[in-house]
Amino acid sequence: QTVSTDANAAEKLIDALEAEIKKAKPNNPKSQNLIPRATRAITVYRDRIALSRIKIETLQASLKKNADQPKTIRQFSQKATQEISGLARSNPDQAEKKQKAALTFLDGLALDESAAAALKAVTAAKASLKRFDKTIASTRKLNALNGQAIAPLQVESWVNGTPLTDEDLKGKVVVLDFWAVWCGPCIRTFPHLIKWQAKYDKKDFVLIGLTRYYKRYNFNDKTGRLSRGQTPQTAEEEQAMVQQFADFHKLKHRLAIQPNGSTLSKFYGVTGIPHVTVIDKKGKIRMTRVGSGPSNAKAIQELVEKLIKE
Repeated sequence: QTVSTDANAAEKLIDALEAEIKKAKPNNPKSQNLIPRATRAITVYRDRIALSRIKIETLQASLKKNADQPKTIRQFSQKATQEISGLARSNPDQAEKKQKAALTFLDGLALDESAAAALKAVTAAKASLKRFDKTIASTRKLNALNGQAIAPLQVESWVNGTPLTDEDLKGKVVVLDFWAVWCGPCIRTFPHLIKWQAKYDKKDFVLIGLTRYYKRYNFNDKTGRLSRGQTPQTAEEEQAMVQQFADFHKLKHRLAIQPNGSTLSKFYGVTGIPHVTVIDKKGKIRMTRVGSGPSNAKAIQELVEKLIKE
């Protein structure tokens, strides 16, 4: 995220990381094996930083002069993908517009069969851009939920707080956060969730974290690590594990475990997590955001504050 929003800041982070890696002298073989992987990752990020500083128009101008440039075609694809990926989950119409423009540009490149490498790069670029079709369609379906009445609460067990009823949600701004203990991006949203719970708890606001039973994870509250259990957990064991997880991460909002079938997830169109649905005081869906990151957090918080004031 920092690469696309502030290349200079990203470069400083990469420089600091590279300096630490060069100083590292691990004795453990597993740790030693991580050094080459980290070094390769740094190279990838430096390439992304360099690309973030190039305007897509510059790449297009270069390809118009000479289309037989496989590397530039790949850069154009990566640049277009960067622009579209941020919109596909928030503004599907704009994402589709950029996608079609990029595909049209690639189709218009003057290449003949002798430019085999460039033609191969174009084929790969078009396939990469077409992968956004599913995300764009999914976001349109989620946007179509806006204005609809919320579904009744269907929860098998409540964790980290007292149970809630449908009556408890009336007249409240409600944020439903669909998540799971194994989901790294979900964990990255915890600072925002903790902040919102503390800031809006007394202001007609309810935050509910919705998950489901997975029956296979143990949690070490000393290390903060998950592990797969040897045998399936009982419902009571999983509830206790989720409570341990919440305590370790200092979560203060209520967590709800859905029954088998995850009816609420289906109603709210959950296909990826973290998935947040914002509901107004009239019980109408107003926004859905999928994925972690500052742009989603900013959009959610701005809407919550607006709805609380209404």
